[in-house]
Amino acid sequence: MADAIASYAAVFQSYPTGENAAVIKALTGENPQHVKFLNLETNSTSRDGQLVDLWNTPYKISFNSTNSFTIVSAGENRLFGDADDVVFDSSSNSPVKP
Repeated sequence: MADAIASYAAVFQSYPTGENAAVIKALTGENPQHVKFLNLETNSTSRDGQLVDLWNTPYKISFNSTNSFTIVSAGENRLFGDADDVVFDSSSNSPVKP
């Protein structure tokens, strides 16, 4: 997903806007040029169109500035803000702990 967000920004000179479902729509082709940056697998989204992690919890996607973003999985316990969260920070291009 991080690569798809970066590719979107390279084409449109900005990140997609909105929460998880809106970002996923933009990445899967609902954008001004109808470019598909992300191909989703079956069962990778919730009923309301949010991309979900391995534990079926929607990711939190935050755009921190014009040049960085974070993607957070709540982890196995499905609770955000604790030690089992998986956080990707685009500024360091690696997973970090909360």
